[in-house]
Amino acid sequence: MTAQHLLFLLGVPFFSVVVSALARRLDLSGPLVLVVVGIVVSIAPFIPDYDLKPEFVLMILLPPLLYRAAVETSVPSLRENWSAILVLSVAMVLVTTLLAGFAMHLLIPQMPLSVAFVLGAVLGPPDTVAAISIARRLGLPRRTVGILVGEGLFNDATALTAFRIAVAAAAGETVTFLDALGRFVLAAAGGILIGAVVAMVWDPIRFRMRDPHAESAISLILPFVVYITAEAVHVSGVMGVVILGLYLGHRRVRAGYATRMLDTAVWDVFVEILEATVFALIGLQLIPILRDVDRWSAGRLIGYGLAALGIVVAARFGGVYTFGYLGSSLTHKFRTPEIVERYTETQSQAQRLLFVVSWAGMRGVVSLAAALSIPVTTNSGEPLPDRELVQFLTLFVVLATLIVQGLTLPPLIRKLGVEAVAEETADAFAYCGAMGTAAAAGLARLEELEESLPDPAVDRMREQTLWRGEKAERYARAVAAGGPSARAEAVEQARRSMLDAERAAVEHLRDTREINDEVYRRVLNQLDLEEAYLERR
Repeated sequence: MTAQHLLFLLGVPFFSVVVSALARRLDLSGPLVLVVVGIVVSIAPFIPDYDLKPEFVLMILLPPLLYRAAVETSVPSLRENWSAILVLSVAMVLVTTLLAGFAMHLLIPQMPLSVAFVLGAVLGPPDTVAAISIARRLGLPRRTVGILVGEGLFNDATALTAFRIAVAAAAGETVTFLDALGRFVLAAAGGILIGAVVAMVWDPIRFRMRDPHAESAISLILPFVVYITAEAVHVSGVMGVVILGLYLGHRRVRAGYATRMLDTAVWDVFVEILEATVFALIGLQLIPILRDVDRWSAGRLIGYGLAALGIVVAARFGGVYTFGYLGSSLTHKFRTPEIVERYTETQSQAQRLLFVVSWAGMRGVVSLAAALSIPVTTNSGEPLPDRELVQFLTLFVVLATLIVQGLTLPPLIRKLGVEAVAEETADAFAYCGAMGTAAAAGLARLEELEESLPDPAVDRMREQTLWRGEKAERYARAVAAGGPSARAEAVEQARRSMLDAERAAVEHLRDTREINDEVYRRVLNQLDLEEAYLERR
């Protein structure tokens, strides 16, 4: 590898993060901007082509992204929305695979049905990263966001398993329905088992280590260990990583506070780099893939691409609305008369949310990586038919959905008026109530211990606990009133100004060598923690 290639490889994540930060500053969708910038860079004649290696995506980028998403996912929310998540992440992916496969085979008769199913499997899973980013920024209802998050966790496992089965058939193996079903169940069960075993082994170990740096370092490595181990024994690495993240995330409250704080900071930075790089790489694949489809005319390629795009979008809408209405009709008979009126009032909102979920089916880098990993030849050594066409159609659908749906999803959400305006206020009062409960528990424990403690210490701890509760109450009232009062803002601004003055004083002590660097870092850390608490709500 030359220095030029190495510089280019390092430049992609560097400039991707810079572009992503600028997009946030301008209140734009970072993933969408990165894709467009990647396309522009790919076209530039002085930029070398970057052929995306599928192993890089599936082995390096995917495991940590899945793990972080799983750790941050609420297990109670998954339980609450399990039926919708199961439909979107399993049934919808398989339905899309079959519909797209049959439809593209009818449209392109020379494309073998097995290869068409490969294309269907590749186009099956939506990449919900961009959709979730937009949904959270615009304030979609939490339940809808939770469903999209759950879909993103599990749909890759379904699609990659279906993809492997379809590739095996396209390469010349005989695959029956029972064989495909067996492989699917084995892959899912094996991945779940590996993820659960590793999680249950590591969980008690990390609680006994009490070493935040080592625990965070191992948390960066574990997703790769689970994914590669699962793939090595031909089961679902995706399921393994998801189960690992869900289990450890649900129990991370038992870890030390320093571990949780360090984990959050480390993973925030890591995921920022990975997500920005992923979307830039999608755009960079335009020229390398176009280079391999020169035997088809531009008009035919665009026509096939539009057809594939229409099939995928139609399958998403049809599936979401069909399963949505099916679930509604199945639960209708269980509704009590008292909630029928409320149900009728929310039907219009539900219809609008179904439309948003249907339109949030953007495809992403996993689809592209799967397409690029299609083998060049069959088991008999002959070229696998239409491999390059499958890759082009995948890129076409990925770019079209990210750009078209990514651009139109924010105005669509605003137009339909599905923002959860009341949830922020409800959350603020729930936060206030939780802090009050925590304070009551702390004060009760303090009463048990105060006889063995000096009075000044007891008074100070009681005051700090009561102050936290009062701060939470002021925050809830400010949210309900539409914003903090001028007096509250002035108080917080004054405290920040004091902290700036304190930092300057400590910096002067360090520069004049009145304190050493170790003391300087300790004091600075204390001041930073206090300012961080001012930012928390």
